Amino acid sequence: MSDPEPVLYEESGTRPAILLFGPVLAAAGIGLESLAPGGASLPLWLGVGLLVFLYTLLLVRTRRRYLRVLLTPSALELGTTSLPMSHVTSLRPVDEEHHGVRVLGDGPVVPRKLSPVVLRLTDGTRAVAWARDGAALRAALEDLLRARAAS
Repeated sequence: MSDPEPVLYEESGTRPAILLFGPVLAAAGIGLESLAPGGASLPLWLGVGLLVFLYTLLLVRTRRRYLRVLLTPSALELGTTSLPMSHVTSLRPVDEEHHGVRVLGDGPVVPRKLSPVVLRLTDGTRAVAWARDGAALRAALEDLLRARAAS
């Protein structure tokens, strides 16, 4: 049985703690409404809490699938797309324009609030990777490329 590859950089896409928003909202609503004359409408608040929970569950699952970043020595995975690291030759400068360059991942553009990292590929083209912490992804990629060049 082979050992799993070391993870050099990882982002999950979102934190699962956000799922607590629906239950906390329902509990707060029940607590506040119980102070009002007539008492709390328990079924209403439980329904609201359940609907908010289901909506956030859908958001968390989607973000974990399509905004996940995983860098190992052999591959860079962005969402459901995987790029073999053997195809990456270098990184482009931080300030290089990335508009019109193929974006890796599942969308046509770099997702909102994520930082681009421009890669130079073995076929001479460029591609854009992205991460919430673009500087950390860039540093991990630079370390990997430096180690690969030294060996």
